[in-house]
Amino acid sequence: MYIPIALRDQADDLLARGREEGKREMARNLLANGFTPDVIAKSAGLPLEQIQGMMN
Repeated sequence: MYIPIALRDQADDLLARGREEGKREMARNLLANGFTPDVIAKSAGLPLEQIQGMMN
């Protein structure tokens, strides 16, 4: 299937944003289930500071 370059770039950007949102959602769920921020940061591949920011 042919996808114009401009649309491919947009699709790649949307996929990347979706992956990041998925990581944040996983982190929120792990926080809600009592996991520690350091374990969540390692599991989700997010910076510890970002996890700590979700706790406030």
